[in-house]
Amino acid sequence: MDKVLDYMDSINETRVTMGNHKREEEKLFDAASFKEAWQNACLHTKWEKGNPPAVCVFSDRIEIISTGGLPADLTKDEFFKGISKPVNAKLQKIFGQLGYVEQTGHGVPLIISSYGRQAFDIMENFVNVTIPFNYQKGISEEILKGIKIILTQAEKAVIEEINNNPHITIRELVTATGYSDGYVRKILTQLKGKGVVQRQGGRKAGTWIVMNE
Repeated sequence: MDKVLDYMDSINETRVTMGNHKREEEKLFDAASFKEAWQNACLHTKWEKGNPPAVCVFSDRIEIISTGGLPADLTKDEFFKGISKPVNAKLQKIFGQLGYVEQTGHGVPLIISSYGRQAFDIMENFVNVTIPFNYQKGISEEILKGIKIILTQAEKAVIEEINNNPHITIRELVTATGYSDGYVRKILTQLKGKGVVQRQGGRKAGTWIVMNE
């Protein structure tokens, strides 16, 4: 967890604007919001599913993905209000002893204050937090090329089906993977953003191409 925080700190560039005898500085993204999102992902992921949390860095945003969705007895409204029901009680205790968790339920309201509720995409089996960059410059291509591509289990399942049948349709992917239509489309968008798959040709006669795994 510390290695991710250290790396993200290293790419959080500051833009300096000079004007009217004033100097204004703006970070690429809010470090406190990212830290809360990453720590929450590590803490609330259902580790027994064998799919660890992941951070995906794009040219215009960061996505933090955790597995397991919300606890069964926690509603979205309660979640957004900062009510916390730990998925891993023992792990939360360890986080507290190590100083990672200072205030239970603090993270979600902090992220919302910076990026709004739209930062959260809450699905049945996943929670995806998107932190857009604060200015257009984004991350240089050199940095992006140096980032190791991390694939979720769902993304790997879709890639496997594409490798088996490059002409596979979204409907066929839904049947083969068991994921919903909307979730399959989201996975394909993520894979395109990571540069892992490309689509050549039209919707009916097109082909999926796996670029990099």
